[in-house]
Amino acid sequence: MNKLLAIVFVVSLVFILYHPALKTFFSQDDFFHFRVSQTDGTLGGFLSLFGFHSFEERKIAFYRPITRELPFNLSYAFFGLNPAPLRILSFLLLFANTYMVYLLIAKLFKNKTIGFFTSLFFATTSNTAALYYLAGGIQTIGATFFILLTLLLFDRYLETGNKKIKVLSFFTFLLALGSEEQSVILPVLLAGLIFIQSSFKESIKKSLLELWPHILVVCVFTWADINLIGFSKEETQYHFDFSIKKLANTFSWYLVWAFGLPEMLIDFVLPGLKLNPSLMRYWPHFYKPIFLSFFISAAVLIAATIYSGSKNIFKSRILWLLIVWFTTGLVPVLFLPQHKSTHYLQPVLPAFWGAIIFLTFSAYENLKSKAPKLSALLAGFFAGGILSLSFFSSLAGKELYWAASRGRLAKKLISDISYEFPKLPQGAVLYIQNDPSYPFVAKDWGGTSKQAAFVLNNVDGLRLYYKDPSLKVYYQDTIPPTEVIPESAYTVVAKIDW
Repeated sequence: MNKLLAIVFVVSLVFILYHPALKTFFSQDDFFHFRVSQTDGTLGGFLSLFGFHSFEERKIAFYRPITRELPFNLSYAFFGLNPAPLRILSFLLLFANTYMVYLLIAKLFKNKTIGFFTSLFFATTSNTAALYYLAGGIQTIGATFFILLTLLLFDRYLETGNKKIKVLSFFTFLLALGSEEQSVILPVLLAGLIFIQSSFKESIKKSLLELWPHILVVCVFTWADINLIGFSKEETQYHFDFSIKKLANTFSWYLVWAFGLPEMLIDFVLPGLKLNPSLMRYWPHFYKPIFLSFFISAAVLIAATIYSGSKNIFKSRILWLLIVWFTTGLVPVLFLPQHKSTHYLQPVLPAFWGAIIFLTFSAYENLKSKAPKLSALLAGFFAGGILSLSFFSSLAGKELYWAASRGRLAKKLISDISYEFPKLPQGAVLYIQNDPSYPFVAKDWGGTSKQAAFVLNNVDGLRLYYKDPSLKVYYQDTIPPTEVIPESAYTVVAKIDW
């Protein structure tokens, strides 16, 4: 009954914080994912989604058919651009991940309290906003699902020696690799499970014996991802940068995001760690409580870490497994400083919060016998601070996170255009103009047509809505100078609320 109540509490809290995401429409990259998941309607075309295709052929990097091509293809085939099915699937997978985090962490530490609080903060901290509001977040959600399932199954195999469970864990390992490239860390994590149960020398021998197929598959997969698929030469955000300074900056952002600061904050931090004045000018009701909650929780954590360190808590092999999990899990994205995003945190968040809760809980247990009131007060400040941070960050995410705001705009634009033109002939031409009443923001911002081009991913959103791959769409701010708009074009003004 206690476990059931705990699950109901976490699920209810997540729903309260993030239920607006269930109604969020698609935008930008979501339309791109729908487009690349389309086939010619044949079985062969569908199966080709699972092949390794070069970037030049499909204009998309990375091998993610299980969580990109498959769900987006089926969702569009059965539900069109109705966002509810994909949103519900994402929520269900996140709930499953939360439960598996509880099972894994409670099992590793043999402590249900550590497992509960790890799963609670894993599910509610604001870095999950990217996953709730961005439909493409299902890729890292799905990868995390298979990573956790593989770890639980392999741990069960180590306990029982059941070969069927080992085979099943290898199958889920393959599904994880087909979901998102951060899954390449799995052999390291599986070796870690062996390491915490055996001596160092025995662990090395057993890891090589048990995991050589996993290591071989990861090597082949990595080679194929780099050489057969490759990357875009034009899209600089996918270019690796091995600068130590940028590496430290990127890792620092992932640390504070993992702890709960909203992703949008990166847009307001100036060189020298100065804040853009507009942050507090326009959104003080969000960021004042966010910063207060963050610094209170961080102060308690630092004190707990120092106190726990004095008790030799860092000798724990499980703690070091979690630290290795968090750091190595970010390696595939740490060297992409122009492509930082909180949705890459999902596969490593169980490790982050497992380590944090272990340190704070250990400090609480050690201090409780000496100063019970102080230990309870500090624990309350920490938990209350994190939950407060989650609450205000979720409110900020609903209003300010780009996927949420652009989803609302994409829905309005498609609604306005479809109201003007309920049906269009095959191969029609749409010309989207600026709204002359829209105020000037900045040269790079452009007019309303440029913003429409962003949120609809140029032609993708409207082609998907009208189910016409031959539809042509021109935007006033982005049309090439040499392009001539035909007289037969259907013209509409992009209206944006301001």
